[in-house]
Amino acid sequence: NALVRSRLDYGAVVYNSARPSSLKMLDPVHHLGLRLATGAFRTSPVLSLYADSNQMPLSKRRQYLGLSYTSRILSDPHHPTFSALQQSQCARLFENKPSIVRPLSFRVHSDQSSLGLDLHGINLLQKAESIPPWKMLPVSCDWSFTRYSKHNVSPLLIQQEFLDLQNKYDDYTQFYTDGSKTSSA
Repeated sequence: NALVRSRLDYGAVVYNSARPSSLKMLDPVHHLGLRLATGAFRTSPVLSLYADSNQMPLSKRRQYLGLSYTSRILSDPHHPTFSALQQSQCARLFENKPSIVRPLSFRVHSDQSSLGLDLHGINLLQKAESIPPWKMLPVSCDWSFTRYSKHNVSPLLIQQEFLDLQNKYDDYTQFYTDGSKTSSA
């Protein structure tokens, strides 16, 4: 199912603008993938397939992917397609001729209206200032704890040294590496 759905998802935001009759041709492929993944019979109802596999119909999946894509783009005003996803100047054309395939911005607008979503209220991404490597300060580490070998020293001594280091660097950000665990784990 993952192989079939990944192929169907690839470019789904773009090809969702195709005619509904063309999109319906993909449903049997999706259903076959679900049948293979679940071991269901060919005669199994499609709604049962969706329920058994915990998957949504392709039309809903394309709607979800379009909304996800749009929310990701609208969260970054510097994205190249940010302005294209804002409402277009051709709104009247698409309102007056419903037979014309609407662009993504209009499809998403109607989807978010029907679902009660507000994609324009998304927190905008804050771009972190990139610091060139030659201006970065070296990381200062306290290596005093490495003088002990856990094989030769009592666990209580190691624990006491660790607590002393925690107190010494109380105002610092602590980083734990190498998969250390707490006593409650």
